[in-house]
Amino acid sequence: MFGLGKTQSIKLERDLYDRVKKIADVAGYATVEEFVTHVLEKELIHFEDAKSDDDIRNKLRGLGYIS
Repeated sequence: MFGLGKTQSIKLERDLYDRVKKIADVAGYATVEEFVTHVLEKELIHFEDAKSDDDIRNKLRGLGYIS
């Protein structure tokens, strides 16, 4: 699951990074990247069966990500 391919960097605002780091540390993750990867993989499962962009939008609305 982790580290199985090429990586790409993203930038987070410092405040968000610090919040994520605290939770990752408490949860026992080795790195912030490992924690973020795990959280994103869990969330992406909701969308993997989408058949169209509209299906993705509807799922995002249902989960409260967009209005």
